[in-house]
Amino acid sequence: MAASNRWLMSSLAYYLDFFTAPLFAAVALCIAPVHVGQMLAGLLTWTLLEYAVHRFLFHARYRQEHWTHHVDVRAYIGVSSWKTSSAYAVLLLLAWLAGLTSAFAGVVMGYFYYISVHYVMHRPDHWAYRFITGLIANHELHHRKGIEKNFGVSSPLWDHVFRTYLNAQAPRANGEQA
Repeated sequence: MAASNRWLMSSLAYYLDFFTAPLFAAVALCIAPVHVGQMLAGLLTWTLLEYAVHRFLFHARYRQEHWTHHVDVRAYIGVSSWKTSSAYAVLLLLAWLAGLTSAFAGVVMGYFYYISVHYVMHRPDHWAYRFITGLIANHELHHRKGIEKNFGVSSPLWDHVFRTYLNAQAPRANGEQA
């Protein structure tokens, strides 16, 4: 499958989410009372969204664009921060009107954790790399050609629920380690 340049972006558009996501979460927590249960529900919601988007959009509808990331894991590929920030601005307003700002903050903090973990897992020289070796092993297996498993980047939870988890350490049929 040929790689696509459609999702390539500037370094600014790539890194801006590392600033805007925490900012949106902080604003959400400042404009209304904090509800820990809502935040946890928002975080759990993010993990399901991450799994579903990765499995059903990136590996189906946008397969060619996403494959570019599989080919060059350090390229500035993804959804532009300008788009995510615009979506978060609208969602923050809706969450505020619905009394769900803490849930919104949980979703955005989950997204921030996801982009941070994903960034680190493709950079072995990063100081935090050694702390996420299990997630890295799952994700490296996911990047192997022909393996449509391990869609959860920041958590394998939904891979277990939907039976798409493949243990990176499990022996294969021929006795080799994965």
